[in-house]
Amino acid sequence: MLRIALCDDDPNFMHELHQKIMKWYQESGYSGNISVSEFSDSAYLARTIRSGSGFDLFVIDIEMPELSGMELAPQIRTYMPAAIIIFLTSHSEFSLEGYKFGVLRYIPKLDLDRRLPEALAAAQEEFSKSENSFLTVRHYSDVMRIPYQEIIYVRHVLRSSQIVTLSLGMMKDNRGLKAIHEQLNDNRFIYIDRSTFVNLDHVRQIKGSEIILRNMERLPISRQMLTKVKYTINCMWGD
Repeated sequence: MLRIALCDDDPNFMHELHQKIMKWYQESGYSGNISVSEFSDSAYLARTIRSGSGFDLFVIDIEMPELSGMELAPQIRTYMPAAIIIFLTSHSEFSLEGYKFGVLRYIPKLDLDRRLPEALAAAQEEFSKSENSFLTVRHYSDVMRIPYQEIIYVRHVLRSSQIVTLSLGMMKDNRGLKAIHEQLNDNRFIYIDRSTFVNLDHVRQIKGSEIILRNMERLPISRQMLTKVKYTINCMWGD
């Protein structure tokens, strides 16, 4: 399921944008299911983001009366760091500030027909890259491949490692943490203590010496690693 959020204070333009996006995916031969949600109130979208509702792609107007696209972007990065952001603008000048939050494209509204297809193609290329990253899990005779974006955290318990995922439940692997971490080889996965590492894409908040994850679990951060974990997350979130 590809989840898309559109946000523009002009409902008529947003409806037109919705139709153009669906048409592009149909003509591109996209075989997956697509869910498109429209938001004419940027403050309501911000509340939806904070509530934990997930989206894969945001197409949002950079200029809106309550919260601008530039104000929404850091909230998106906090709660959905892996999501792709595309800005819509009525001007030809683009702010470099947007790229601080990993904005993929700026699309001038007056050039929508030409620029939207290229932006959606670039977004799909980014999705393909992330979907091609899998962890091979081995537990006795069972072997399974888990997409990186599914992994919330991994911890070592007794003689096996437990891999906690978004929708696949908890899985076990015969190997130790070090071997799994080396196979992942991705800087999104950081240790928070000697027996646990987490996927930064699923971190919602650090509160005191705890890390709060997307599934609302709270995990303790060791005193030795607290400063490094905070620094890494602040760098990722652009602070």
